[in-house]
Amino acid sequence: MESWEEGIDCCSWAGVTCDRMGRDVIGLDLSDSGLQGTIPSNSSLFHLSHLQWLNLSFNNFSPSPISSGFGQFGKLKYLNLSRSQFSGQVPLELSYLSKLTSLDLSGNTEVSIGKSVMDRLVQNLTKLRELHLDKVKMSTVLPSSLMNLSSSLTSLTLFGCGLQGRLPDNIFRLPNLRVLTLNGNSKLIGVFPTANWSSPLRVLGICHMHFLGELPKSIGNLRYLTHLGLVNCNFNGPIPASLGNLTQLTFLDLSFNNFRDEIPSSLSNLKVLSFLNLKSNNLRGKLPPSLSSLKALSYMDFQSNNLSGTIPVSFGGLTKVMYFCLSSNNFTGQIPSSLSKLEDLTYLDLANNNFVESLPRKNLVYLNLHANMLQGRLLVPPPSIGVFVISNNYLIGEIPSSICNLSSLQVLDLSLQ
Repeated sequence: MESWEEGIDCCSWAGVTCDRMGRDVIGLDLSDSGLQGTIPSNSSLFHLSHLQWLNLSFNNFSPSPISSGFGQFGKLKYLNLSRSQFSGQVPLELSYLSKLTSLDLSGNTEVSIGKSVMDRLVQNLTKLRELHLDKVKMSTVLPSSLMNLSSSLTSLTLFGCGLQGRLPDNIFRLPNLRVLTLNGNSKLIGVFPTANWSSPLRVLGICHMHFLGELPKSIGNLRYLTHLGLVNCNFNGPIPASLGNLTQLTFLDLSFNNFRDEIPSSLSNLKVLSFLNLKSNNLRGKLPPSLSSLKALSYMDFQSNNLSGTIPVSFGGLTKVMYFCLSSNNFTGQIPSSLSKLEDLTYLDLANNNFVESLPRKNLVYLNLHANMLQGRLLVPPPSIGVFVISNNYLIGEIPSSICNLSSLQVLDLSLQ
C-alpha cells in the first residue's frame, strides 16, 4: 500500500480504522487494492486480535485457500472475501466467528463448502444478518441445513451454488429476511407457502429453479416486494390476480414459465413498476388496456405467447417506455399511430404477428416487423434507426432512395424468405 509508510502512525494509513484510543486496529478495508499471492496461516494479518471489520474483496489471492487463520478473529463482526479468487474448501475455523453479522464469500468460483462445515456455520453464526455465498460450490450441502439459519438474517444470496434437492419452505418465512436470491440452482426444488405467509421481503429472485404447480395466491401477501424474479421456474396455471397487491414492485419477471389464461388486469395497480417481462409463456387473450396506467414502465416484453387482438391505443401514453416487444403472438390490425408519441422508445419488436398497416417513427434504434401482413410502399424509418427488419411482408413499389441517407443503419432486411 503506497500510503503505508514506516514511522507514520498506522491509524492514519488508508483503509485502516483504529479504536477511539488510537491503540488497536479494529477495521481493515483493502478491497480492490491489487493484492496478490497467498495468505499463509502465520501471516501477520492474523495478529490483529481486536479486528472487528475486514474487507479483502476484489483482489487476487489465487491459488490461495481461505486460511484457517481467519478463525482467530474472535471479535470479528464483518468479513468480506468476495471475488478475490480464493480456492479450496471453506475451513471449519470460520464457524468459530460467533460474533459475525456479515459474511461474504461470493464470486470465489473455485471455493466449495462441505456439508459438515455448512452445518457448523448455521449452528454457530447465530448473529448473522447477511450471508452471501454466490457461486461458491455447495452441491454436497443439503438444503435442509438451511432450516436453522439465523432468524436475524436480512439478506441471503446463494446464486449458482449447485444446490440440489428439496428447499424447505420455512426459508421464505424468516422473520427479518429482506433479500433472498437463489437464482441459477437448477436442481433445487421449491414450494412457496400457501397460507399464513407474510414476510418483510423486498427482493425475491429464484430464477432457474424448479417449482411445483401454480404460483400461489399467497405471493400477494409480500406487500414490501420491490423486485420479483421467477424466470424459468416451471410454474403453470394462471398468473394470480393477487400480484396486483404488490404495489411497491418496480421489477417483475415471470418469463419462460407455463403461465396460461389472460394477463390479469390487476397488474395495473403496480404504479411504480418499470420492468415487466411475461415472455415465453402460454398467455392468451388481449393486452389489458388498463396497463397503460403504468406510467413508470420502461421495459415491456410479451414475446412468444398466444396473445391476440390489437395494441391498445392508450399504450401511446406510456411515455417512459424504451423497450417494447410483442413478437411471436397473434396480434392483428394497425400498429397504432399513438406509439409515435413515445419519444423514449428505441427498441420495438412486433415480428411474427398479423399487423396490416402503419409504421411508428420517432427515435427508434431497433425496429423488427418481420412476418406480418404489412402492405403498400416501404416507409423510411427515422434517422436514428440502426436495425430495420421488415422481411416477409406484402410491400410493393421501389425502395426509396432516401433510405441510403440513414447514416446509423447497420442492418437492413427487406427479403422474402
